[in-house]
Amino acid sequence: MSEALRIVRAYHQATKHHTHAFAPGPGFLDWESQPDPFRRYSGAALVPLPLVAGRGRCSYDALYELSTQAGQAPSLESLGLFLELALGLSAWKSIGTDRWALRNNPSSGNLHPTEGYLLLWRSAGPELQPGLYHYAPHEHALERRAVLPAAAATRLAGACPGRFGALGLTSIVWREEWKYGARAYRYCQHDVGHALAAARYAASVLGWRLVVDTTVGDEEVVGCLGLDRSPDLAGVEPEHPDLLAVLGEPRSSLVAPPWAQLARALTDWTGRANRLSPERVRWPQIAAVLPATRKPQTSPLPYLPPPAAGAWAATDMDASSLIRQRRSAQRMDGHTRMAGEAFERALARTLPADGCAPFDALPVAPALNLVLFVHAVEGLAPGLYALIRNAKRLESFRDACQAQGLEWAPVADTPLPLFRLQAPADVRRTAAELSCHQGIAGGGAFSLAMLADTGRVLGATGPWAYRHLHWEAGMVGQALYLESEAAGLRGTGIGCFFDDGVHRLLGLDTSADAPWQDLYHFTVGGPVEDLRLGTEPAYGHLPDRYHP
Repeated sequence: MSEALRIVRAYHQATKHHTHAFAPGPGFLDWESQPDPFRRYSGAALVPLPLVAGRGRCSYDALYELSTQAGQAPSLESLGLFLELALGLSAWKSIGTDRWALRNNPSSGNLHPTEGYLLLWRSAGPELQPGLYHYAPHEHALERRAVLPAAAATRLAGACPGRFGALGLTSIVWREEWKYGARAYRYCQHDVGHALAAARYAASVLGWRLVVDTTVGDEEVVGCLGLDRSPDLAGVEPEHPDLLAVLGEPRSSLVAPPWAQLARALTDWTGRANRLSPERVRWPQIAAVLPATRKPQTSPLPYLPPPAAGAWAATDMDASSLIRQRRSAQRMDGHTRMAGEAFERALARTLPADGCAPFDALPVAPALNLVLFVHAVEGLAPGLYALIRNAKRLESFRDACQAQGLEWAPVADTPLPLFRLQAPADVRRTAAELSCHQGIAGGGAFSLAMLADTGRVLGATGPWAYRHLHWEAGMVGQALYLESEAAGLRGTGIGCFFDDGVHRLLGLDTSADAPWQDLYHFTVGGPVEDLRLGTEPAYGHLPDRYHP
């Protein structure tokens, strides 16, 4: 075992919650050092983006279809809509004197460690020439960080036919550490997955495709996004590199630019990052795992996208409206039932398929299976079930689950790889207890745990793939968020759960080097609205720009 792999496994083991003790975290919340949720680069030229109506451009079901038509040309309007739907504000909430923003990309604790950047090598109009830009969601604007000279831009455009730019994502881990301590690194990676899926859906609205370059190393991400420019980032909370995803026409092949050459070509840097907190606490577990999960340049990862699971009834719902209305439920009502067809469709949306959003944005073999606690789904008995998202992993997962009495009975009358694990039973209490005694996991229509084949993936790919596993979990969560809204319900990601409690329920190994690990929980059901909260429009503070 490599030292880096040992560190990653030790980190995961050390940050598990247990019924007798939670993972290391702050004993209290220091509100004086709460991080600013918005990073800005003072001195950088600000390019305001229009707030445009997305309604009518794309149906919700069309998000899951690979368009055969040319996408919209990159422009202030199209890029403005793309960034708003991917990373922009969705509303403001308030209670008393407290006021906070919600965003279209969900985040653990609404802390938003994920920062977004836009790299353009084709012009998007006079205001958006080739270069590097940082997205400022509060202002719904792009901050110009660097210029890509015309000659370099022309070479890159010629080398990447059908592609006009790339989305870069980074994480400011301190934003999550402030509240969650050592476990925060997990949540940051979940949020990258949420943001990547949100961006993939937003790209579909515009008729674009978005695909992560899985060969790129962190060093190249750092260079392309200016994360190593110490004069601009001196004394501020660091941003850690996550990914570069290429944007372009739906049918164009993924031809990634020579990232190192692009980074060297960027010039005329401007802007200095703001400090987010007056002080920062450093968690040794995260300090150790960050270098252990640093990604080198690699060959393309093997990936054979599976076919779609089946056809599902079309809806006439508007995609942009659905994305903008997504919220996280705070409580479930405990009685709302979910239609059987809506339940099957929601599960189908979590299955990777050829050319299908959002999972085609991360071209790696699916490594997560879902263990479901079904409470109130029409036509399906309550109880414990499993959805196998990769048929090649069915046997290994089934063999790893050593609990007595597991049936593994295929559910009849569905094309889904869905298996009943136990005889019908009320599992509400079990679901709530395993999710840190949170009633929201037992009060909905169903909840689930995402189990990852960590042993195989980390051993075959490398310790840095620990990040990919959490991204995949976040992407599953984002698909379920939108499906919940489409069904007239609401979803919520649950980052607090008793890892080994779930393992013991299934009879899985609970050791540090166990092949399967629990990464994320999620719940779907009828929400209970908190009527104490006030709600304001997302961009009411920008009255000079239109928003539907």
